[in-house]
Amino acid sequence: MSLTIGPYVQGEKQAPLTYQFLDSDGNAINLLGYSAKFSYQEHDGTATVANATVSDSANGKVTYTFTGAEFATAGHYRAQFWTGNNVIRFASVDLLFDVAVSVGAAPSI
Repeated sequence: MSLTIGPYVQGEKQAPLTYQFLDSDGNAINLLGYSAKFSYQEHDGTATVANATVSDSANGKVTYTFTGAEFATAGHYRAQFWTGNNVIRFASVDLLFDVAVSVGAAPSI
């Protein structure tokens, strides 16, 4: 299973991305005491792992705040959120997105 997000353009710094972990019945997984990571990679390239936060533990929500470095090159990307508590670990569905070439360099705004 996958979810398409974006599209994005080189140089963008998007608003934070939030994902909700659900069990097989569609109920939120309580993430109290869990930590989170966000992994992304261009097609079959090397993955980058970044810190994310458990933003709403009772409702199973994790959030990644973009730094602006994620969309350095154009291409087809996939990403996943990971969350765990050193005993249990969950991965999100694949998050698929494209990054397009920008028209010129991203401005300083």
